[in-house]
Amino acid sequence: MRVLLITAKLAYNNVKAVSSSLGVDTDILMLNYPIASLMTVDYIVENLKSLKLGKYDYIIIPGLVNGDAKKIEEVTGIKTYKGTEDINDLPLMIQALKNGLSFSTTIPADKLISIEREKEVSLELRRLEENGDYAFEVNGLKIPRRPPPFRIFLEIDGTKSLELLENEIERVDKLVDVIVIGFPSGHEDISEVKNKVSKLSSMKLTAIDSGSPKELIEGVKAGASFVFNLNEENISDLLDIKRDAVFIVAPFSVENKATTTLKIRDKAKQLGFDKLILDPILSPPITGLVESLCEYKTVRENSNEPMLMGLLNVTELIDADSVGINGILTSIAGELGVANLLTMERGKTRGSSYEINTATKMISIALNKRKNPKDLGLDLLILKDKKKISTSLNENSGEIIRVYEYLEPKNMDKGYVKIDKNDEEIVLTYYGKEKFSVVGTSGLSIGRKFIEKANVNTEHALYIGYELAKAEIALNLGKNYIQDKPLFKHAYINAYSNKKKH
Repeated sequence: MRVLLITAKLAYNNVKAVSSSLGVDTDILMLNYPIASLMTVDYIVENLKSLKLGKYDYIIIPGLVNGDAKKIEEVTGIKTYKGTEDINDLPLMIQALKNGLSFSTTIPADKLISIEREKEVSLELRRLEENGDYAFEVNGLKIPRRPPPFRIFLEIDGTKSLELLENEIERVDKLVDVIVIGFPSGHEDISEVKNKVSKLSSMKLTAIDSGSPKELIEGVKAGASFVFNLNEENISDLLDIKRDAVFIVAPFSVENKATTTLKIRDKAKQLGFDKLILDPILSPPITGLVESLCEYKTVRENSNEPMLMGLLNVTELIDADSVGINGILTSIAGELGVANLLTMERGKTRGSSYEINTATKMISIALNKRKNPKDLGLDLLILKDKKKISTSLNENSGEIIRVYEYLEPKNMDKGYVKIDKNDEEIVLTYYGKEKFSVVGTSGLSIGRKFIEKANVNTEHALYIGYELAKAEIALNLGKNYIQDKPLFKHAYINAYSNKKKH
């Protein structure tokens, strides 16, 4: 296979670097144009029509070029495709071509690769779901003994208003399997439990979590399908509902948790509790996390029942971003044969349902393929990128002006803006000759609508655009946004560079 890669001046060095790893014969044609994405198909045709190109099997043009590459194919007689938007993804396209996949003359190749990967992932997850080893079924939900697949339980605060709880269920509905309605120790309001469990159970499969046996019983009668927890202290109090729900077996004692969990299981079976999920309790970091993982291993080796792990015990008690923690804990659960995972969304752990939902898909595929959870077609790379894109100044960069100190604004006009965000949208309010607000989710679109209505100078417009970009990133990541304050700590750039950044 011989391929001709078309590019422009600024991208040439990057294309050259990537082409050496493609594993096929390639030539690069750099056209006399500064930016590849601004070229048109017609411009490329004009530059190719006088060349002898018969030795090539494919011509690949930049993915962001405007127009239909079919025109190039008609003029040259050589199969022509749009390449990837990101040059670093070109090796994926070349490998797909080797495997017989066709690409498009109008759609960038990486988009097609992404669509194909999504189809493959979806098909594999469906197969894993169909072929899982299940212990029992609860209102249509099959509970696996071991992963894959996984099931996700989300605990919510049962003392919140019914409206807030309903909104939370709607928000996470597609990400989790069971909602755990939790009530704090000492809570004794049977009426509240019955009302909320009844209403919420009509929306989603639910569990009841309470230290009160009375509340657990009334929760099951009101519609809860799972009980958190069955332990050595309350087992005799719950005999009346022993066949009406699934019981999460978790020791009350903090000593010998694996042994105690297995003893409770044996006693529960003797008493007629027939649907059990074992949870020897995951301990927080520094206070027994590693030892508790060993307890899970012991329980797994001595039982065939489904198991549950409360990832929230770790994510809640370490001040670190939850995404990586949820990823590694899901991987550990997969190795231990724990298929049911409990989480919570609050403050720094908000977003955990999405993170664990994605992690369980990754680990399910990795377990099935017996490979590391990477290059699977889906990932949890939210704050960092897998590949570093190298950029550098070159002879086409013109005059180089270096700015490392903070520059004060010189010419801001009299009006000013206040930018805020909530969990769902960004709000820009303008205080000038007239007052108005623009609301939305795209910082760019909000900015464009704003400058249609307000006459601000370029320096003010630059500042507003900068702040709107920060607000949009914060909205997408679930972070706080405070106007004029940095969105992130400058942790990496301060640690690895001696240049002061603003």
